This record gives sequence, structure tokens and C-alpha cells, in this order.
Amino acid sequence: MMLKRALQNLRVPSESKRKRNSSTVYDKTCAIDLCAEASGAHRKRKREQFSIIDKNVKLKKQQTAKDSNSVDKRVVSMDYISQLPDTVIHIILSLLRSTKDAARTSILSKRWRDVWTSFTVLTFDQRTFQELEGVQSMENCNKVFMQFIDKSLQSHLDRKLGIYKFVLHLTTYDPALVHHMERWFGIATANNAKELGFHVHVKGTRPYILPKNVFAAEGITGLRLQGCKLETCSIIKLPHLQKLYMRNLRVDQQIIMNLISSCPLIDDLRLIQCSGLSCLDISSLLKLDRVEVHCCNLLKKIDITAPSLQAFWYCGKKQVSCKINLKDCESLKRLTLEDSRMTNNQFHGRFFSFPLLEKLELSNCLKLTNIRIGSHRLNRLVLRGCKNLEEAEIDTPNLLSFEYQGDKFPFSFLNPKCLKEVKLSFAPMEERKLKLNPKYEPLWFPKLREFLGKFDHKGLKLVVCTSKNVIIHEDFGEILLSTCGGLKIEMVQSSVGTEELLDISLHKGHPQTLSIMSSSSSEFPKLVREKIINRKEDPTCCTSNNPNNKCWRHFLKDAKMVNLKAAKGKNDSESMAWLKSRPNANEIACFRLDWKSDKEGRKASR
Repeated sequence: MMLKRALQNLRVPSESKRKRNSSTVYDKTCAIDLCAEASGAHRKRKREQFSIIDKNVKLKKQQTAKDSNSVDKRVVSMDYISQLPDTVIHIILSLLRSTKDAARTSILSKRWRDVWTSFTVLTFDQRTFQELEGVQSMENCNKVFMQFIDKSLQSHLDRKLGIYKFVLHLTTYDPALVHHMERWFGIATANNAKELGFHVHVKGTRPYILPKNVFAAEGITGLRLQGCKLETCSIIKLPHLQKLYMRNLRVDQQIIMNLISSCPLIDDLRLIQCSGLSCLDISSLLKLDRVEVHCCNLLKKIDITAPSLQAFWYCGKKQVSCKINLKDCESLKRLTLEDSRMTNNQFHGRFFSFPLLEKLELSNCLKLTNIRIGSHRLNRLVLRGCKNLEEAEIDTPNLLSFEYQGDKFPFSFLNPKCLKEVKLSFAPMEERKLKLNPKYEPLWFPKLREFLGKFDHKGLKLVVCTSKNVIIHEDFGEILLSTCGGLKIEMVQSSVGTEELLDISLHKGHPQTLSIMSSSSSEFPKLVREKIINRKEDPTCCTSNNPNNKCWRHFLKDAKMVNLKAAKGKNDSESMAWLKSRPNANEIACFRLDWKSDKEGRKASR
């Protein structure tokens, strides 16, 4: 009984309770033992609670440390951009497509906003002033144009703003402009302009002469000249010039030599539609990285010695044969040739001189008939418009991208399985042959099927397009090839999304049908159905008002999924009838497409 009462008293082992019950008779030894036991249990629970708290605190500290580290990493990554020098950010801004895009970067941060105010691209185009309403005569137009340039430059001087790029476009000859041009270019160079552009679009015998102070602009790194006249100038001070583009100019070897000797840092040289030059000899530009020569009349010889040259692009005239010698250019990686007079032997002599070549493009090389392309480094090859090419043996084990455009299948691959991207475009078949035999196929079709059958379909999709139908092959079991309206074939990675794949398939032309060849377990036809049939009525994907810049979504009027096996054939289109005639028509997921007329499309794009 006494033990029971003691236990009842010990249920709440508080200090006040023990003091009130101090007169109670009980076994002290037993009570002390019980108290000690209860106290030990209490301390144990406390230790466990503190242990849990300590663990939570440690976890919070670790999480905080991780969060702070991630924040630090984000801050550091942001600082890498923010801490770039002004000159580097100016270069980034100059590479953007338009001044508006460059202006949008000002919202990135305060740092970029401050740099944007110091980045100024001044482009003055006389054509925009000629289109202004209210200008009564050409004389008034030129006067307004000159006043606008003067005010713009004076405004920059008053606000102490620098000029990164100064570009002037002239479309009419006016003697009054001649006196202003040298002053305008002088102001630009005095304000540390890095790029100058002078484009003359005047037709006639009175061209503008390039102001002499342009050749004394020691700080510029880029110079673009078009349509103006270059006077022979022995004093040229352009020690920092890196990019020199000349278009529609009359130049000779002496002018070129003066420029090259005075501009040792040129790494990008482009001559486009320049006359008066019969020989181009370059040997002292040690940093030369890229050379382009396009349609230069009377040019008969190109001799370049440049150990650092990476890219060379030549586009010749049909009437003139040009001898090209790229000796000691063993670092060349990108070669583009558009030479209608280049023979098989000339091509082999040029191609095998570049062991590091990675990209090769041959366009409109009409004298090529039988060539061999062998390289372990080549990763991109383009054969375009070589109409007389009968055989091209391709031995390139590391080739990733191949593009062909022609009217037959002249090439053969020893091992095409490494290819990740293929684009083939064939000219339309003769309508006379198709009318006589709708199932007519050219002799090279079996060769094309054999080529396509060598690929592993698991990692690829095949898009087969004509003007009337598009077939997307997810399964390469039987590849459907139509001869109606030309044939275009594009092979892409399976990882390409449905949206992008539809853009590839429908971005050109308005086909009558879109079909999917896939396995019964594939979800791809369902994804296509959702994108086409469940599309928005008024898509907002394209912001341009120009119909030519809008995607297929703005022109598709209606789309319906068709069961080829069950559908009646009275009103079938030509492409639908062709699909039904296939032996595996029941395995094709087909969509009939109805497009807006040109008038409806223009109206919808407004």
C-alpha cells in the first residue's frame, strides 16, 4: 500500500510536489532508486531531443552553406559577364543582327546599360530620306540628309558619347556632299570609331572618291567599302585593321599591295565583284584567317601564302579561268569552290593539299565528271549544282553532314553510317515520262534506296518531301519515294522535337498530305496530330508582318486525319491516290492538309 502511494506521488516528479509530500512515510531507498531511474530517463529524453535539434541545426547549416555556394556560383557567373572590359562588350554588341537587338541588352544589368550608352552605331542611309513625304526635290532631300547627319554628330559631341561604328550609304551624286564626307569621317575617327563603312549605290561615271582621312584612321579595326573610287595613296596608316571588305570597286595589284603592306594585322579579306585586278598575290599577312573572292572580272591568278589561313571561298566567272595556288596553307579547314571551269585534275590537286580540311563545298563546278574525296578529318561535305558529275567516290569515315543537290545520284559512300545529317534535293522528273507511266522511277532510285537503307533507323528520322506530299519515316522498313514535283530528303536525329520536325517538313511549299511511317507502338503520330489538328486558330509565334517571314502555322486552313484503307477515292488528290496505291497503306498515319489561298494568307498576316 505504501509502495503504491509512493508510485502515485512519483508520477509527476516535480520539485514542488516532492516538497509537499515530504511528510509521507515510504521506503526512502526505494524512492531514491525510483527517482534516480526517472531522472535518468528524463535526461536521456533530453539528450535525444538535443541530439535531434543538433542534427536539424547541422542540416540547416549544411543546406545554408549549399545555398550560399550556389548563390555565390550564380553571382560569380553573372560577374564574369559584368566584369568584361567595355571593348569586349562592344564587340559582342557589334555582332548582333540589328541595333535594336543591341539596345535590348541594356535591360540585362546596370553595367550593360552603362556600356550601351557608350556603344553607338551610326548608320546614315540616303535612301530613307528619299522616301520621306514632303521632300519636293532631290536637292531638298540631300539638304535635309546633310543637316540630319550634322545634327546627329553634334549631339554626340555635346553629350561626349563615343562612336563605335560609322556607316554612310549614298544613292545620288551631289558635289555638296563631297565637302561634308571628309569632315564626317574625321569626326567618327576622332571619337575612336572602330568600324567604318562607305557604300555608294550611284550608277554612272561620277563615283564618289573615298576621303583620304579614312586611310589615316589608325584606330579602326574594320573597313567596308562599296562602289566608291580609290585613289592611289602611298600613305596608308591602318596598323590595327583586321577586317577589310571591298565590293564593286576598281582595284589593281598596286592598291592591294599598298593595303597589305600597311595593314599587317588583317585576318579577314573579302573582294566581291571587283574589277581591274588580274592577279591577287598575298604573302605577308601572317594572321590571315579568311579570304573570299567573288566574281572579280579578269582575275586569272590567285596566289596566297598564309600559314594561318583557315577558310577560303572562291566564286569565279564562267568566262574566265582562274589558276588558284594556296601553297603553304596547310592549316586550311574550310574550302568553298564555285568554279565552272575547274577540271577533275585541278580539283584533286587542290583538295589533297589540305590534310586538316574539315568542310568542303563544291557548287556549280560544271567540268567535274569523276572525282574522289578521301579524308579522315572531313566532317561536312556539300555537292551542289555539279550537273555533269557522273561519279563521286566518298571515303570519309568521320563525315557527319552531307548535302547534295542535282538531278541524279552520282555519289557512293564506302561507309555512310557515321552521318548524322543528310540533305538530298533532286530535280523534278520529266512530266512526259510521268504521264506515260505514273509509276515511272529513274534508274538511280534503287541506288538511293540502298544508300538510305544502310542507316540505323533507331537514332534517326527521315523526311521525304515533294511539292504534293510529305512523308516522315520513323521506321525505315520501306522508304516511300515519290517522283511528283521534285524530291527532297532530309535525315535528322530522333532527338529533334515534333515542333522542329514539322518546321523542317512544312517550311517550304504547301503539300496536300502529311504522312507518318512508324511502328504501331510509337507515340509520334499522336504528337503530330496534337500539333497540327489542335493548333491555335490565330498563332502568335511569328511577329513579322511580312508573309514571307511567317511559318506554316499561319497558312494552314484545315487538317484532318484520314484512314487510307477506308477512305473513298472519288475526290482524292494525286498524292492521296499515290499513297493508297502503296502495299503498306494501312500502316500509314495520313493527314489531309488544306491551305489558305495567297490572298487569305496575306490578309491573315496583317
